[in-house]
Formats: sequence, C-alpha cells, structure tokens
Amino acid sequence: MPKKTNRREFLKSLGAGSLGIALSAHAVFGQNKKSCVVIGAGFSGLAAAYKLKMAGWNVTVLEARDRIGGRVFSYSLPQNKDLICELGAEWVGESHERIKALCADFKIPLQKHQFDDYLLQNGKVSRPGAWGFSKDAEAAFAKAKDGYEKLSAVQERKLDNLDWWTYLEKIGFSEDDLRLRDLMDSTDFGESIRHVSAYGALAEYAESSPKNEMDYKMTGGNSRLAQEFAARIGAENIRTGTLVSEVIQWKGTVSVKTADETLKADAVICTVPTQSLLKIKFNPPLPTAQREAAEKLIYARICKNSVLYDERFWKDENFSMVSDVTSHYYFHSTQNQPGSQGILTSYAIGEKADVLASQSDERRMRIITNDLVDFDREAPNLAKGIASYAWQRDKYTDGAYALYRPGQWFGIRPILQRPHGKVLFAGEHLADWQGFMEGAIETGESAAESLIK
Repeated sequence: MPKKTNRREFLKSLGAGSLGIALSAHAVFGQNKKSCVVIGAGFSGLAAAYKLKMAGWNVTVLEARDRIGGRVFSYSLPQNKDLICELGAEWVGESHERIKALCADFKIPLQKHQFDDYLLQNGKVSRPGAWGFSKDAEAAFAKAKDGYEKLSAVQERKLDNLDWWTYLEKIGFSEDDLRLRDLMDSTDFGESIRHVSAYGALAEYAESSPKNEMDYKMTGGNSRLAQEFAARIGAENIRTGTLVSEVIQWKGTVSVKTADETLKADAVICTVPTQSLLKIKFNPPLPTAQREAAEKLIYARICKNSVLYDERFWKDENFSMVSDVTSHYYFHSTQNQPGSQGILTSYAIGEKADVLASQSDERRMRIITNDLVDFDREAPNLAKGIASYAWQRDKYTDGAYALYRPGQWFGIRPILQRPHGKVLFAGEHLADWQGFMEGAIETGESAAESLIK
C-alpha cells in the first residue's frame, strides 16, 4: 500500500478539488482584475487581504465587530494592565509554520508557553507524571496513531462515522480511561468526545506536536499579529462596525451591500463563521447543499475565565491542571510575564461553559476560585478580578471554533469549501489546522493565492 498522505496534504488536495473552479482557471476571475472585498477581519480575512495587497490588489476589508482580530482577543484586566491574557485564541504550535514565519517577518517574538498538567479528580490532586492512562490504553492509543497514515479512504470514512469515545472504547480503553480522556480531549474540541468525529480527533493527535500544538504565544499578546496585518493593509482599507447584508453577482462583478453603501469588486473572499454566513443574503443564492451544510456545522461552547491572583500560588510557571469540576481546565496565562501577580485561566467547555456563562462576574469568580480549594485553600482569598468571555454567546460566531461531529468531516467539509461563483470561502472551519490561528491564516492565504495566479 502506498504511504498515505498526512491530513494537511490530504485536505490541501481535497481543497484543490472542491475549489478547483476557483484555483485552476484564470478564466474565472480574469488576469487583469485587481479588486477584492474581504468579509471579516479575523486572521483569515487579514491574511487574505495582506497577501492581495502585497500583490498589488485593491482590497477592502469589512468587519462587523468594532475591532479587528475576530476570535483573537488579547486582554489586560483593569487591576493590572501589565499582564496580558487571551480571551480568544491561545497557542501557536510547533508545527504551525506559516504563523511562525509571519511572526518572524513582523518581528513579533514567540515565547515558549508549554504546560505540565496536574490532575484534580474527586478532590484529589496528582502532580504531573503521577497520573495517566492504563498500560493497555497507552498501547492502544500509540497503535492507533501509528496506523493513521495507513488508513484507506474507506477506513477513513468509516472512522469518521464513529465518535471519539466509541472508537477509543472499541480499541480497548476502560471506563476510567475514557472518563479521563474525555476530561482532557474535550478541551481541544469544545464538547464531550462523545460528539466528535473519531477521524477528526485521530488526525489531530496523530499530526500534532508532543504538546498538542500548545507550544508558543506571541510576546505582548496574539492581537499583535492582527495589528501588524492592519498596518500593512492600511487602516483606510479596513472598516470595522460594518455588517454585510447582501452579496450580489452580476455581469462579471460582485457587489457587497452594507447598511451605508454598496461596494463593487472583481471577487469576494468570505471568511466569516457559518452562523454569520447564513445571515448574509446571496444573489444568486447559495446552492441548497452548501446552505444546508452551513446549517449543520456547529461551533464549540467555550467560556474562558481569566482570574487575576495577588500571588502565583501555583508556583510552577508551566502550571496547568485538568479537573472534573465546573472550571474544567486551568492554565497559567501569564507564564514568564513580570511581577508577583498572575493570571490563571479556567477553560470550560460544553455544559460547564453554559453554567459559568450564566453567572454574574462575582459568582463566576467564586465558583472558579472555590474549585481550586483542594489544590490551595488560599486561592479564593487571593483573587483580585476576573475577565470572562463566553464564545457561545458571541453573536457573530455562536461558539469558539467549528466542531465536526461524526460523519461531517467527509460529509460537509468539502461542500463548505466550494466557491460560489466569484465568492471564495476561508476560515478556521475549512482548514487542515482546524480550530487554530494557523488554519485561519492558511485558508485566507490560499484563497488570495487563487486570485493572484
């Protein structure tokens, strides 16, 4: 059997097939057409606009929010402006070559930001290295990862039809192993592993770095990259607070309507999440299959809660902790940032995220700090402030990042990738590095490159 291409190569080939109308033919867009409207100023839209701008195109970026960056949102609490946390996207992975290259080009330093996990389960705290899976589960997981590249197309689709919990159970995980795996892996997908495509999960873990791409952060906050993109695109070419209502294709041009004006261009790159996409009127309409695919894709429920503490009682700069309490997963957000104060972020998913999102800031901070009492009794007394963001309540996304359920990896992804006439689509939900900043950038650049060719 020939060696199977890895997920990145596979999805690029899949993208080339489903985007073939846009990628392969100059006749679609014409060689001399040099204007594009980019919908969305997240990393995908900014990357696309930057690439087009550098190639001499006229670009206009339209963003509904009153800020750029989309789901990248660096933040400082008012109680300590010197410390920075991320209320949105967190990590740059060791394998994320494009974002690393851009940071080098823009002179944004990357700092190591890896963790060693404690475990808080049933009130008991276990140090890193003192807990883990059974030997049978470890062996089965290693075998599954090793066999990933040898999967046939039929086996891939069969795997996609299973959820991750069921697949792990089938290969020999015990109930205890499954519960632990659910606590850990659900933070990667934003929901219980009972709801995640087994193929999507295996592909992520088979191709990730040893720390699962939780390797670096941008010094000064991840929003710095959005600012650097914007500086090169030009502030005059980016319009925030501008909601797109309609996209009309007629006689070789595309018109994009907002509340105040209609912009005409030779092409459009739409980078918004599907929930925002569905609120845009397309004329001619999106094909039924594409609209239905967008309706089926959901986004993960994630509530990030960054609590400022008067001292770093957790001691280890690389501290993180998986837990079975409401707060779910803790990690040190201000690793190697100066000062004695520090921020621990609680990363809660699914129903836990909804519970925390429903509380006032005061109650939410009380829950999160009380959840730490088994680790350190003084935690509630050291808390000085909280900043939270529940992405499932964000009106532009309805969630943090795309969640591919069983049967959807090969079912709706290719459909969502298809261009609609002169409208191309991009965003983390269409990426090989789905759920990461890297994926958003890669899809935005790929869409731009298809216009430049």
